Amino acid sequence: MKRFVFTCGDINGIGPEIVIKTLQRLYDKRVKEQFIFICPLNVFISNYHSSYSGFPFQVVNKAELQNSSEMFLIYALPEAKLSIGKPTKQSGKIAFTALKESYKLFTEGLSEAVITAPISKHAINLAGINFPGQTEMFADWCNERNYLMTFLSAQINAALLTIHLPLNKVSSKIKKTSIMSALNIIRKTASIDLAIKEPKIAVLGLNPHAGEEGLLGKEEINFIKPVLEKKEFASFTDGPYPPDAFFAKKKYRDYDFVLGIYHDQVLIPFKMMNFNKGVNYTAGLPIVRTSPDHGCAFDIAGNQLADESSIYSAYLYARKISRNRKKSKSN
Repeated sequence: MKRFVFTCGDINGIGPEIVIKTLQRLYDKRVKEQFIFICPLNVFISNYHSSYSGFPFQVVNKAELQNSSEMFLIYALPEAKLSIGKPTKQSGKIAFTALKESYKLFTEGLSEAVITAPISKHAINLAGINFPGQTEMFADWCNERNYLMTFLSAQINAALLTIHLPLNKVSSKIKKTSIMSALNIIRKTASIDLAIKEPKIAVLGLNPHAGEEGLLGKEEINFIKPVLEKKEFASFTDGPYPPDAFFAKKKYRDYDFVLGIYHDQVLIPFKMMNFNKGVNYTAGLPIVRTSPDHGCAFDIAGNQLADESSIYSAYLYARKISRNRKKSKSN
């Protein structure tokens, strides 16, 4: 039986709630797979009853995972104090522990993929954990330097050249080597993970008007254009495009993937199109790891108002990608 792992995210946010709502949806659909939810047992029970869930579950430790035939397995972490709506040192530590355990389960062959609920970077920092986000954690654990934060949806697939960087540091990170690496990862991700034949990639510029031929910045001329003109990339890439006109004219519809230069350049239009539906995917890693495209939503935590659509979509993409990877290996 195929297994998928969900992590609890920040226990004081909406993570446990949206995972439990997703598990209920999977139970209602009678999906023939097994699901492992890594979460403190008291946090799970509290959210399970608050959500009026009715799916059966079994509480297990790691040694019991392989021998259980139950559809839903609760991999219980130590009991935790809840401070709903507030990131804390303990919530950061628990979120990190759940992520680390999910990675171990994947590497030990106990799961097909990992679907991670939102974490709080502030809580992670309070816990003394030196990672800017989940993407960087999994890349570090995989010992992989060439990876991309990508965002997947029916409307648009997009990737980021730089991730969690202040704007004043973005320009210094734009190198020909990093652009080439990103394009190669996107092409492999699109063709294998998403099963897109001969993918086409649009590349955005950094500066207003994509630099206006060097008048408004030279990163496009010095770094981006030379890569796109190389023989190995020219056949499947276009750009650099001025981002405002690119999105206003809906040019993204002509491409299988869009490579953006910095975080908000891509995330603002992506979330306007896909909020509560889009999926965050770490491309370039041996592990299949997806997550919703939103945060912990501390402002509505504990009120049963959270929409689980994005993390449900994250599960669907995780299943799709894991299947496509197996098909690719068998061909």
